[in-house]
Amino acid sequence: MSLALTGPVTQVRIAKAIDLSQQTISRKLRELEDSGYIQRTIGPDGETLRLTKQGEEKLNACLKTIRGIIMTDNVIRLKGKVVSGLGEGRIFLNMPYYVDSFKKLLGFQPFPGTLNVLIYEKEFLEARLELESVKGIEIPEHREENRVLGAVRALPASVSGITPAALIFPARTVHPRSIVELISPFHLREKLSLKDGHEVEIEVFT
Repeated sequence: MSLALTGPVTQVRIAKAIDLSQQTISRKLRELEDSGYIQRTIGPDGETLRLTKQGEEKLNACLKTIRGIIMTDNVIRLKGKVVSGLGEGRIFLNMPYYVDSFKKLLGFQPFPGTLNVLIYEKEFLEARLELESVKGIEIPEHREENRVLGAVRALPASVSGITPAALIFPARTVHPRSIVELISPFHLREKLSLKDGHEVEIEVFT
C-alpha cells in the first residue's frame, strides 16, 4: 500500500491508496469539508480535492506531532554525577581543528572544556553501552606536522534541559566507559550551577 499521491487527488485514488471503500472515503471527505479542511471541486475529469489553508495548518500540526513521537523514540536517557576531569578537555577544545569541526558539524562553537559525568546506576550504564553502536557524527583523525589528532564521535544531546550540547567519544581517552564527556557552547557548570557530586540528566538524540 502506498500513500504517495502526486497529481490531482480523487476519491478513487485515495480509496486505492489506503485500501478503504469509496463509500467510507466519501463520508470522511464530507466530514473534512464540513470542518473546513478540504475543498472539493467538480470538473470535466470528476471531483478533485485540495487542502484549504486551515487544512494545511492542521496537517502541519499532525506532522509535528508525529515527528515529536519519532524523536522521543530515538532518545537514550542517562543520569549520573558530575566529576572533575584532568583538564584535557580544555586543551582539546582549544585546538582549531576540533573547534572548526564542531562548528561545522554540530552548529556551535564549544566552550573550551568538557563536563564529565559518572554513570553509576546499572540501567544507565546499560544505556551508555548501547551508545557504542550508534553511528553519530564523525570527526576524522587529522594529521599535522608534529602530531596526530585522534578521531571523535559526537551525538547531539541535552544536559538537564540545556541545548545545544553533544556527548563526545574521543578515540583517544583515559576515561573508563562509565564516564561520559559533554560539550556545549555554554559553560555547563556555571549555567547549571553544578559542583562535583551533583546529578544531571542527559538525553542523547540518536
